[in-house]
Amino acid sequence: MAERLRPIIVVKKTKKHAGHHGGQWKVAYADFITALMAFFLLLCLLAMVSPDRTI
Repeated sequence: MAERLRPIIVVKKTKKHAGHHGGQWKVAYADFITALMAFFLLLCLLAMVSPDRTI
C-alpha cells in the first residue's frame, strides 16, 4: 500500500511594472500646470497695477 506522492509545484508570479513610462507623465503634467497657473497669476497681478505707478 505504498502510495506515490506527487511533488507540490508552487508557482510564484512576479509583479510587472506599468508600461514603459508608468506614471511619470502625471508628475510632468502637474509641474507644467503649476507653472502655467503661476504665470497666469503674474499676468493678473500685472494687469491690476495702474500704468502711472512705476518703480
